[in-house]
Amino acid sequence: MALYGVGLDVTIKRIQLELKLETSRKSGKNIQELQRIFLSMDKNGNGKLDIKEFELGLASFGFFPKKVDLQALLKYYDLDKDGQISYSEFLQAMR
Repeated sequence: MALYGVGLDVTIKRIQLELKLETSRKSGKNIQELQRIFLSMDKNGNGKLDIKEFELGLASFGFFPKKVDLQALLKYYDLDKDGQISYSEFLQAMR
């Protein structure tokens, strides 16, 4: 099943795996660490990550996806389709 186009689901899974490996290598995998990661990305403190916060947060872990990959990943994580990633969406994606 392609989510956003032919073969894009494979690309999303690859990017997601790279992100999980990078964050777990630098911080661990427990829920408290994931919450700390999310809060460090949420610069305006509204409880959600917009694309810029998401990009800067990933960069702080040394993860620099292409713009198109970043947009696809945000769209994939954004379960309620509001254009931002909430903590619960982030947590679900990282599990």
